[in-house]
This record gives sequence, structure tokens and C-alpha cells, in this order.
Amino acid sequence: MRWVVGLDLRPHSHGAINFAQWLRAHDQQPAQLRIDGLHVVEARMFKLPGGKSRAEVVGEALRAARVAVAVRDASEAFSSVNVVESIPTVDGGVVDVLTNAAGLWITDGIILGRRGAGEHGGLIRLGKVARNLLRRLPAPTFIVPPDLELNHIGPGPIVCAVELDERGVAVARYGERLARRLGRSARLVHVIDSGDPIGLQYLPEGSWDDLHARQRDEAQSKIVEWRDQAGLTAYTLLAQGQTVPRLVSAARELDACMLLCGSRRLSTVERFWISSVGSSLAAAAHLPVGVIP
Repeated sequence: MRWVVGLDLRPHSHGAINFAQWLRAHDQQPAQLRIDGLHVVEARMFKLPGGKSRAEVVGEALRAARVAVAVRDASEAFSSVNVVESIPTVDGGVVDVLTNAAGLWITDGIILGRRGAGEHGGLIRLGKVARNLLRRLPAPTFIVPPDLELNHIGPGPIVCAVELDERGVAVARYGERLARRLGRSARLVHVIDSGDPIGLQYLPEGSWDDLHARQRDEAQSKIVEWRDQAGLTAYTLLAQGQTVPRLVSAARELDACMLLCGSRRLSTVERFWISSVGSSLAAAAHLPVGVIP
């Protein structure tokens, strides 16, 4: 199993480094685990007025990257900490470098810190690199709150948000495999959001509650059938409500260690009209969120 951790060197990376340290501590096969830290020096850093030479900038960046890992007491968790230059004629920036790094070997996950802390905060939650990386998804991509500490990661299962289709099967299989490596269980959570006709007085009293109950019963039988047909073994959980808030609350209720979901590969135009569950979860959740291509 191999992970690539994008090191920002600003406070954004603290949570990502802690998550990598947690993965190392809980992996059941540490001899077969590799975690590589990677900091990208953007090409514009070499063109600053009165700037240092290319070799000086890269050398100081490497020292800073190693210090960033060391101050989190995570040096032993990393197999390597390296610096790569982003050259405009070769690649388009940090996202291209991380994409290429993931493609050099089979990579089980890219780990990146987000901008906004916790579940609350400023207008910018993900940051440009995290947002663009989630659109490309060269490998399973984990977005981590910058203020995540080791004691914030719950003792509970890996929560897999699943649709009852092939994408959901891919998420569930990844989650079950990762759970085995980490000595955890996986929980398959399916959310049905039927809305709520607030203020529609013309509906018969109790009719909406009856509809919710029927939908819940039908979905419960469908999720079990879907799981068994796919050969999955994890327990299932059915939830009702708005998808993203309900998944976050389910993760809290289960004291989950992370949350996984799939990607619909929305185009730029589609994203204008349709919200991405993966990006919304990654921006809002209190724990690491992995988006599985």
C-alpha cells in the first residue's frame, strides 16, 4: 500500500501529516506500507525579485518540508520527504505534479490538507489545489481538515457512502480492503433524500410520513440485496435526509475514523448545476474524506 502526502508547508498540512502518521500506526502490514511526502515548488517562486538561485530555493524548501514533518513527530511515519519543481513547459502546476507522482506506482491514496478548519470557518473551504485534484482524481484522494489531531480520529468504522450501483460497489470494496489493513470495520451508508414539502397544506395529514416509511422499507431491502449480489460483507446503514449533512452526522454517531464516497465525474458545466457530493463532504466534514474514482 502506497500513499502520497501533498505537503503545503503552511498550516494546511498539519492535519494531512497527522493522518499519515495515524495510517502508519494502524496499518496491519507496516513492512508493505510506503508513505511519501511531496512538496511542490511552483515555477513562479524562482522569478521573485531579488530571489535566490533555483538550487537555494529547492534546498531550503526540502529542509522546510522535513521540519514540517518533524515538528508533528511524524518523521518515522514517512518513507521519504522530497521536493519537486513545477516547470511550466513540463506540467501545469501542483495538481499535475501530484497526478504524475500518483501515476508512477500504484497509489492507494493521495492525502492533502484543505484550507478551512473543522466544520465551520471561512468562505474558502477546500483551496484551489484540493478542488482541482478532486476533479481529476488520478487516485483515491483524501482531503483532511488542517486542524485534525490524532485524538480527533474516532475508534469507529470506515464509513462508506454508497449509491446502489457499480460506483457504490467500487467505494465499498475499497473501504473493506482499507478496513482490513487498518484493523477496522467498514459500514455501508446509503442516504435517501425524498425532500420535505414544507408549507403544503393541501396534502393529507400524515401522507408524507407514510411515503417516507414506504421508501425506507423499500430501500432497506434493496441495500441488503445490492450488498449480497456484490459479494460485500460490511454491515449496512440506511439514513434519510439531506445527503451531505446526514452522512456527516452518521459519521459522528458511529465515531468513524474516515468517510469515503464515490465521484460522478461531473463536467465543469454539470458542476454549475449539480453539486458534487464528494467535494461538499470534503469541504464540510470534521474527519478525513476520501473520494474514490
